[in-house]
Amino acid sequence: MPTESYSMSMLSPAAVYKRQQQNPGFNPEDSHQLIKATLGYLVRSLGILMQEPARDSEIFQTHIARVLTSIYVLQSSLDFERGGDISVNLFQLYEYSRQQTLKLMRNDDTAQIDRAYHSISEIFDAWQKIK
Repeated sequence: MPTESYSMSMLSPAAVYKRQQQNPGFNPEDSHQLIKATLGYLVRSLGILMQEPARDSEIFQTHIARVLTSIYVLQSSLDFERGGDISVNLFQLYEYSRQQTLKLMRNDDTAQIDRAYHSISEIFDAWQKIK
């Protein structure tokens, strides 16, 4: 489970983007890096949701929004023509994570954010080893 403090995770998207642009290793034109960053944000937010912040808290609302936005970005970036079965499998995994997040939003006891977190973490770990 991530050990990141809540205050660090509450940075606005604009602040995060600005901080990344100051990182000499970050190139916004590099799609691999953008996917890697998006996966990183997704893992971080799922990890924070696993810590069960109060549903009426800003932390909960912020990380629900970040998870759903990250999943949208990842799903819409898939190339089904070139990616074939891998793209289909990734889409399904992202969709599973989205469904679990929506269940958590609805206070559904069957939400399995921990399973979504672990699955996305595996993809993130693999993605970091590519390129």
